[in-house]
Amino acid sequence: MKTKAVVLTALCAALAAGGCVQNYPTREAVQGAPAGVLKLSNAPADARLIVDGRDMGPVSALARGAALTPGRHEIAVTQGGRVLHAQTVMVAAGAQAVVVLP
Repeated sequence: MKTKAVVLTALCAALAAGGCVQNYPTREAVQGAPAGVLKLSNAPADARLIVDGRDMGPVSALARGAALTPGRHEIAVTQGGRVLHAQTVMVAAGAQAVVVLP
């Protein structure tokens, strides 16, 4: 019983000190960082890529991928006004992120 009290006290102290919870930025922009690339797999050629609310164009025009700033992005793939796929993607500087549509 004494061990439980010690563990509970240590846990409460850690939470009160803010040691267990850390807020990370949802989007990190580093000046001079190389762009990342987002590629789509299994997307229809006439579908459109929407990144952070901005239309990036048809998938057929993005064969080499879409260059994106490093960080978190909300993407959607639409076709004929209908959302085929939507998700949050984390793009690393200079890296390639691949989204596979079901």
